[in-house]
Amino acid sequence: MKKIYEHIEIDRKKMINLFMFQAKDTERVIPMHFHSHMEMIHCISGSLKVWHEGKVTILMDNDMLFMNSNVPHSTQSITENRVLVLQFPGVFFANEQVIIQLNTQENHVEDATFSKLRRLLMDIYELHISKGKYDYILEQSRIFELKYMLVNHCSQAADIPPQIFNEKQQKIKSIMDFIKEHYTENISLAETARFCGYSEAYLSRMFHEYTGQTFTEYKQILGLEKAIDLLDTTNKSLTDISYETGFPNVKSFRKAFKEVMGKTPYEYKKS
Repeated sequence: MKKIYEHIEIDRKKMINLFMFQAKDTERVIPMHFHSHMEMIHCISGSLKVWHEGKVTILMDNDMLFMNSNVPHSTQSITENRVLVLQFPGVFFANEQVIIQLNTQENHVEDATFSKLRRLLMDIYELHISKGKYDYILEQSRIFELKYMLVNHCSQAADIPPQIFNEKQQKIKSIMDFIKEHYTENISLAETARFCGYSEAYLSRMFHEYTGQTFTEYKQILGLEKAIDLLDTTNKSLTDISYETGFPNVKSFRKAFKEVMGKTPYEYKKS
């Protein structure tokens, strides 16, 4: 199975990881994954479908979406597009104790703020790829300016001290790792709660508050990633695949697959 945890190298001098992509393959789906780094997506042109926090957002021309640490997400280019992605260290906003909330498909951003964000993103990109010896210093200043804009206009107080916040991050990661290790056994919420020493109710609430997904949704996403791999590489029956990926039966597997992928497993295999 492909690893769901993505390791990202941050350039210490440039403070971020940044890349631009232009998609022409509108069938390709980037598998569900997560990482400790935060990610800002700017759809410059075209459209991009993003599964995140238990929902689907379709980014259009000039839309922006910010994802905080350890949020499982998957993307699909549903049209040809041009997309800029910035990845920040997980501790980037630790001193400010905030969570960034930016989704221009859901929330209105003032025109002046929106224009400034777009301009900063493109400035950072141009400086990031520049060959100028000291342009990284100017890039750093733009990154801090972007940080100021995000904190000032798009943030919400985390309401917990950094140390506790980091401890919670680690606890959530260990829970996600445990589910990842045992989801094929159709691990239950009760079994997971016993593993981490919480009540079922508290675990369910904390997991949803932190990831934006329910325990069941996250477990299903892991199963679907494995199912896609099996559909791509084997000729196993849907019954065998459903049981190997932690679904109780074929019906629940088909339903979850259609909801996330927008097509049935048979239609996916055929295409």
